[in-house]
Amino acid sequence: MVKTITIMDDAYEALKSKKAKDESFSDTIRKVCSTKKIEWDQWFGILKGGEARAKEMQKATKKLRIKTSQDINKRIQGVKKHDATA
Repeated sequence: MVKTITIMDDAYEALKSKKAKDESFSDTIRKVCSTKKIEWDQWFGILKGGEARAKEMQKATKKLRIKTSQDINKRIQGVKKHDATA
């Protein structure tokens, strides 16, 4: 079934900017409005550098998580000390 809709020029331009050359406007609307969770395997191979780059990013992520956890723990300890003296 086909439906006709009317949209303002700015909305059309915004939609058009999201549209791929080989894609219909219906496909674009479905893509933009989709709440479907993206599967991780769609992203495999997207980064240049292969396995070495992936391991490098994994290490950097782990370091960041550790630092963030340490910062959060310091803040918690500071709040506990403040509460104990109050």
